[in-house]
Amino acid sequence: MFRIRKPATKNFYVQNGVAYTEDRKIVRRVTISAKWPFLKHSLLKHFSSFGKVEDLQWNKDTCAGSVFFQEATQAAKALYCTKHNVDGHSLVLQASSSWHQPPEQEEAGARSAYDIPIVDDFWREVITYLPLNSRLDFADSCERFQTVYELDSHRLNHILEMGDVCTLTHWGIKRLMLLSGNHIRCIKGGPLHPFWPHMKQFVQLLGVSCPNLAELNFVRIPLSLFHMTNLFQSANGCSKMTSISMRHCDLTDSHLSCLHSLTALKGLDIRDNPCIQGDTLGTLPVSLEILNVSRCTSLLDTRLVDLGALPLLRELRCSEISQYMENDELFRLLVHSCPMLEVLEMTISSYMDRSHVMQLGGLSRLRTLVLFPSLDPEWCQVNNSLLMSLADLDLLRHLEIHHGHRGFVTSFGLRIISQLKELRTLVLQNQDFGRDELMELRKLNALEFLDLSGSYHLTDEIAAELAKTLGRLRRLKVERCPLISRRLAEILKGNPKLQIDA
Repeated sequence: MFRIRKPATKNFYVQNGVAYTEDRKIVRRVTISAKWPFLKHSLLKHFSSFGKVEDLQWNKDTCAGSVFFQEATQAAKALYCTKHNVDGHSLVLQASSSWHQPPEQEEAGARSAYDIPIVDDFWREVITYLPLNSRLDFADSCERFQTVYELDSHRLNHILEMGDVCTLTHWGIKRLMLLSGNHIRCIKGGPLHPFWPHMKQFVQLLGVSCPNLAELNFVRIPLSLFHMTNLFQSANGCSKMTSISMRHCDLTDSHLSCLHSLTALKGLDIRDNPCIQGDTLGTLPVSLEILNVSRCTSLLDTRLVDLGALPLLRELRCSEISQYMENDELFRLLVHSCPMLEVLEMTISSYMDRSHVMQLGGLSRLRTLVLFPSLDPEWCQVNNSLLMSLADLDLLRHLEIHHGHRGFVTSFGLRIISQLKELRTLVLQNQDFGRDELMELRKLNALEFLDLSGSYHLTDEIAAELAKTLGRLRRLKVERCPLISRRLAEILKGNPKLQIDA
């Protein structure tokens, strides 16, 4: 080891007189930066004092370059020198990145990995248990192990977790893309470590290196316009994306405009991005079939008219957005703009004129309707005219009313629901219906899933009678029901096909 005082900041470490990068690559190439346009021969003379220089690159205009030493120990000496002064001017040295270091040569007479009497299948099993960064180190250790890694890369890297990516250095990311980019189909995860410095390089490499990437699922990963442009809009962007989910990613309308060129995109989930106002909804790819904008609290419901530019849209989830229109106006807008909808999730607003007749009959393909109460503290209720219009929907199979307060659905509304004989799923939470009212549900002979969680007057006997009458019922959910006890499971133990969540 050299007895030289270490500089205050460095991007290398020294072991046994040899400098290594953060990726444990031996340093022979060193980066030079300065504020003075030195003459090349002056620099060569200076660095030759540390050892033999094989190559010196220097640009007088940018005052930057690199020096390549014959021996790693010579590079370490230069790096560990605290002051470099040439012709009365100082310069700064840092280890060049791992990517710019020369490949390491095997020592003469050293055993090759091919000499190890262990079959490749064993090593393939070993790397299955290694984390991503260790797998890349394994592949980089020798030619044989790189071949083993590449044989299983399609299996191990089909889905890439962002938590694993965060353990990589810049060199590691490049190595991953070089060896496995063609095999990556899905990237998911988040949030990232707040100080991870390589997001910029990561998104730049994705489009170039992952031509088969089809699914992106980010959660709580702040994305800038630079990230979005490199991911989706550049010439090398991820053009084959079919599904994108970016929740809590600080998206704005400008971010959404970057998705226009994704002609294969089928599903887009951008919920929980409160800065989206909807100005660019009309620029989304016309191939889009599924859109979730729930809890985009700045998104005005009036902007949903722009969804008319998406002729294939069949699933729309837009609960807890900013409500400007009354419910009947919103329904008419959706019927006009999105006639192909099969799944609709929305919020029932508190300000509505009960004299208006709400018609969903225009959504003739609707199979699933999900309703949430408004977050407005003002009392609201599901309009019975809305429920009556559901009778016109021949394909409706799933009706879900979540997180409602007491009285959100009236007794008359429950009787209307009980006439929807083709329902397979009914979610009716937090209501206070009595026995006679709940018995109306026995008419739903096709029901397979019933959720009465939070029902204040639901007892073991009522639940058991419903379960026995509804012959096709396979799941009964009665969580948070104060009158439901363990006895319900005993009563219904004769029906092994029925799952009870209590």
